[in-house]
Amino acid sequence: MTGTLLNVGDEIDVVVTSAKPFGLLIESDSGVPGLVRGGRAAAGATVRVRVTEFDAVESRFSAMLVD
Repeated sequence: MTGTLLNVGDEIDVVVTSAKPFGLLIESDSGVPGLVRGGRAAAGATVRVRVTEFDAVESRFSAMLVD
């Protein structure tokens, strides 16, 4: 992984910036915001996720928690 470029299938550690009823708002170590739908964790927690979608134009991604 180079810079902010994320690829589908990448497993990365992210910080939970906010927990909402619909999921977790997260941020990669390079500052790219993302969303985990339906996940549960406290704001400020570090969790491991797998990238399921990356939008280079909008510079954001979707992910799922990795057990």
